[in-house]
Amino acid sequence: MAYERLLDELNSKDDLAVRLGDTLDVKASILLAAITLLATQTAYFLDKQTPGLPHYLLVGAAVLLGMATVTAFAELWPRTYMMPVPESSGIARATELHDFYSQRESVEASTMFAEFTKNEMGWAQSRIATNQGINFVKSKCLEWSFYFTALAMLLNIATLFMRLF
Repeated sequence: MAYERLLDELNSKDDLAVRLGDTLDVKASILLAAITLLATQTAYFLDKQTPGLPHYLLVGAAVLLGMATVTAFAELWPRTYMMPVPESSGIARATELHDFYSQRESVEASTMFAEFTKNEMGWAQSRIATNQGINFVKSKCLEWSFYFTALAMLLNIATLFMRLF
């Protein structure tokens, strides 16, 4: 029974890892919309041929937005998550365990079930580790994209204030 509870917990964590990847993709898409808005604003201001420091701030903002776009696309780059083993593999493993343990008279069915559950737990742990690694990379890309976008926005705001005053 303890193995079953642990397996349920691991399967829940496995599902959450895949959902986190989807959430990160949604956030990156929203950030790309903000990048597009800021890039349009930056291009508009650059088109007005602002002299001096505001011009350099806008060029800096454009470079930062380019970097933000690259890191956002790196986050959105398709990756293959490890999914649960198809049932046919599980059935094959259960049959293999049944054949192995049926040759021993003193072994009960619960032992075979416990062994199979341990195998499933190992598979789930492997999937979780792989999927968390994928999410770590996606999260770092999103984080850097956010920082680049925020800095570009600050430069645009500074330029706007310089033009107003």
